Amino acid sequence: MHARPRVLVAGAGDLGTRVADTLRSHGCEVTAIARRPRPGQQSLLALDLTQALDARIEDRYDLLLHCLAPADRDEAGYRAVYVDALRHLLQALPGLTRVAFVSSTAVYGDHGGGLVDEDSRCRPQRCNGQVLLAAEHLAVHSGREALVLRLGGLYGPGRDSLLRRLGSGEPLAVSDPPAFGNRIHVEDAAAAIVHLLLRGDRGTFNLVDDDPAAQADVLDWLADRLGLARLARVPAPAATENKRVANQRLHATGFRFRFPDFRAGHADLRPDRGE
Repeated sequence: MHARPRVLVAGAGDLGTRVADTLRSHGCEVTAIARRPRPGQQSLLALDLTQALDARIEDRYDLLLHCLAPADRDEAGYRAVYVDALRHLLQALPGLTRVAFVSSTAVYGDHGGGLVDEDSRCRPQRCNGQVLLAAEHLAVHSGREALVLRLGGLYGPGRDSLLRRLGSGEPLAVSDPPAFGNRIHVEDAAAAIVHLLLRGDRGTFNLVDDDPAAQADVLDWLADRLGLARLARVPAPAATENKRVANQRLHATGFRFRFPDFRAGHADLRPDRGE
């Protein structure tokens, strides 16, 4: 294998682009795949990965990073971009030696708010977690060295769902136990992926920050930070899929977070700035 792998990044969204750019800065040869062409980007292939690829892609890459997101968030949409697209890429690239699959902590399913790590049982009840788990299985049993990356919810520039939720003023449904959130700043997510790829790691890693805080606590902190009223509470039944995801395996590789918790990730928020 080359000192720096030739990398194919399937998925040129925000996260995939950040990873691709950082890998190039480390001397890697990187090609990315997007659904549609983008003028001026010569190292980008426009391909529909949900369809068989035939000979439309060169078998010259050492490493595939599968980093797609579904256009339709139903079972068919998830299966198309995760299972079908991954299978098509593996069939078209028999020379690959490594595959890294970007998955989600959704694969763990419900653990009653308890702490889970990479060795915990996966029991997803929702279709997204079930399909992602099937795609993980495909990557792990592909005959290549496999790296599975279970991401928490991404936040950061351009991702303002919490601020919009706070601005809605609608009462917040709170359960007992509380519904925990497992999140990671997009800059840390990209940095962690690059870190693991360049180290040549294999196996499964949770990519989440150090604080799986309850959503209510996060929204309260944001309200206080911005000088806004906290959302009122209303009782709610227990969350259907609730867990706190541990990240010790990632820490053990020497990775260090720039934003270890949501407070650090939102530290630049000011009352006169909504973002």
